[in-house]
Amino acid sequence: MIKTTRNWVLGYFLVLFSTLFLFPMTSRVLGLAFLFSLIINAPSEFVSKKVSKSVLSLATGLALLGFMFFLIYSAIPITINGAMSIAEELEALLKDGRFDSWLEKLPVFISSAITDLGETASKWLSESAINIGRFVASNITSWLTGTILLIVAAFFIARRTGVIRRNGQLLFPLCDHKKVEEFLDSLYRDFQTYVTGQLLIALTVGAIIGTGTAIIGVPNALFLGLLAGITNFIPFLGVVITAIPMLVLSFVNKGFWGLVGAVVVLVIANQLEMWVLSPRILSNRVKINWFIVLVSLVAFGELLGVFGVVFAVPLLIFVKRFWKEFVLVERSGKNWESTTGTGIKKARKKKEPSQEKATDSQKD
Repeated sequence: MIKTTRNWVLGYFLVLFSTLFLFPMTSRVLGLAFLFSLIINAPSEFVSKKVSKSVLSLATGLALLGFMFFLIYSAIPITINGAMSIAEELEALLKDGRFDSWLEKLPVFISSAITDLGETASKWLSESAINIGRFVASNITSWLTGTILLIVAAFFIARRTGVIRRNGQLLFPLCDHKKVEEFLDSLYRDFQTYVTGQLLIALTVGAIIGTGTAIIGVPNALFLGLLAGITNFIPFLGVVITAIPMLVLSFVNKGFWGLVGAVVVLVIANQLEMWVLSPRILSNRVKINWFIVLVSLVAFGELLGVFGVVFAVPLLIFVKRFWKEFVLVERSGKNWESTTGTGIKKARKKKEPSQEKATDSQKD
């Protein structure tokens, strides 16, 4: 019966994975909604009373919703203004007499190339700001539809998580329902552990980025802190997403030394996460090799875009749990056993028959 259960679980996984291509918007938004429901339920894991859990989940969901709208509301003007400011800085630099005198000291072909490059960059930034505005205007309707679906689905899943977990086994006929229930519970706990750990790390990193940018005098520190916290759910790439607007704002508003200060803040946050937060919070909970995570991020990112980057680690968690619950268990029934630390299989040795006790004549 375990083979039947395994096949049903694998079949559902393949069907759900195929919907990412058949119904890209709906399936990907629902996948994000599931992750958001885990975030909504994460703080309630630390309280015991049912009423307190419901209130805390609702408060977390509303706070998350407010953060999302604030980021969306702030991101567009900040991006456009940043691009326009850099374009103006480049244009002013090209018209500065000191820059021209410096170019005169260089060979003609080099100075001409630098001048053309600066003019091209300034023009490209100006056009990029206009194109961003057009892109947002043409896609705002579908984004609003997806956002509404995301919000409704996230709150529904968070509210009905217990019912879904209790009745999930009904979707697996002719299977070992106890095994199905154990697998789904273990898988959900793995997801919740990962998201809760990432939430704690995200709050810490977001606080460091927001406080650091406020100290060095960079505007929109709250926006940068929230952006760092939310994008921190994307391993390795979250810091890159935050670094781009942070460095641009620092350079535009504070010049070279503002740029240096932003780099220092980013390095402190990144190193603290890498050497202190992640090992202490996640390493002992969700044990997945960092190289496998990195390769998965690149592979799923190439396959599904930004959604693939977000879903990469949850997909790895499913594969790991499926392998542990079904593949290793099946192997153990075939004279194989699994080493706890590495998962490497090795043949189970038969116990050697005990030596017969020596007879009295042998003793003599």
